[in-house]
Amino acid sequence: MLFETERLLVRRLTHEDAEAMFAIYGDPEASIYIADGDPLPLEDCHRWVDVTDRNFAVRGYGMVAFADKATGEVIGCGGIVHPNQQPEPEVKYAFRRDKWGQGYASEAIRGLIEFGKANWGIGRLIATVHLDNRGSQNVLTKLGFQLTETRTEEDGSHTQVWELN
Repeated sequence: MLFETERLLVRRLTHEDAEAMFAIYGDPEASIYIADGDPLPLEDCHRWVDVTDRNFAVRGYGMVAFADKATGEVIGCGGIVHPNQQPEPEVKYAFRRDKWGQGYASEAIRGLIEFGKANWGIGRLIATVHLDNRGSQNVLTKLGFQLTETRTEEDGSHTQVWELN
C-alpha cells in the first residue's frame, strides 16, 4: 500500500485489478470523458497495468488503484503520468459510475497530490478535462487547480487544461 485516506486504500495496480478497471473503462457511459471516449476492452486494461509497471520503474510513479477501505474493492484508478511523453506530470483519475458524486475523486486526488509531492518530488501538475465533464471540473476547482487553456483536439472535441502549482 502506498497511502490511505479516510475511505480509501491506495496501492499500485496489479493484473488482478484488470476486471475492476474494466468495470470503469469498459463502461460506455463512464468512458465518455476518458481518452478517445471509446470503452476499453479487458485486454487493454491488462496492457495498462504493464505500462504503469514500466512508469514506476522509469519515473518512480504511475497509475494506482483506489480501493474502498471497508470492502477492499477497487472502485477507481488514477495516478500521475506523462501521456505521450509530455514533460509535465498530469493527474488522471476515473471511478465506477456508482461511486460518482460521493466525494471519492476529491478525496483520492487530494491524497495523491500530497503523497506525490512528499514522496515522488512532484511539483507543478496539470489535468486535462473534456469540456463537458462538469464533475471533474468541480473536483479540480475544489483542489485548487486553475483553468489555463481550452484547446480543440484533432477530432474537434474541446479539452480544458488545468494547472496546480
